[in-house]
Amino acid sequence: MHQLSSEQISITPSFSTKVLNISSEQILSTSSLSTKEVNDSLSKYSRNQINNSEQLERVDKSVSNPFHLSMCVNDLESTRNFYRNILGIEERRASRKSAHFDFYGCQLTVHEVPGYSAKNLQREVDAEDVPVPHFGAALSFEEFKKTKERLIAHGIKFLKKPRLRFVGKGHEQYVMFLEDPSGHGIEIKSFTRVNPGNWA
Repeated sequence: MHQLSSEQISITPSFSTKVLNISSEQILSTSSLSTKEVNDSLSKYSRNQINNSEQLERVDKSVSNPFHLSMCVNDLESTRNFYRNILGIEERRASRKSAHFDFYGCQLTVHEVPGYSAKNLQREVDAEDVPVPHFGAALSFEEFKKTKERLIAHGIKFLKKPRLRFVGKGHEQYVMFLEDPSGHGIEIKSFTRVNPGNWA
């Protein structure tokens, strides 16, 4: 009878899920491994599957639970032009007085209120003045560069020019601040020490 080595029957996540339907007795019938060795391999496979599932669940949550922000703007058409054509994000739908955008995976809704202004108060945050309140997104470095180049090409005036800050710290990041036509502060950043989709 052909004997299978432990390497040949080692259960790994790359195997088809059909492997799970094979009993330890069936494996033993074609193997020189003990029941304990087979069960240990199956147990290790199960633990790997659980760990992979937990990792996938964390990724799914970051994608499937988008943040939603609803805010006033003073002019709908100039706002739609800014977010669609200058910042370059997708407009999902619009009505006579409102519009909804896919803001880097989150839902941004704007409502026209003529005369509204969100000109921001300036306050010191970590020894620098930034517009508060503000909102924004953490992008990959490639996305950050493309967005910066797009904004520069459209002649956008930055409130805080693109730069690297918090150098050497766990939350080191490339960052830029700008504002939309109604004065809403926007922060676009890219962390250097965490993977895209996470923040520090």
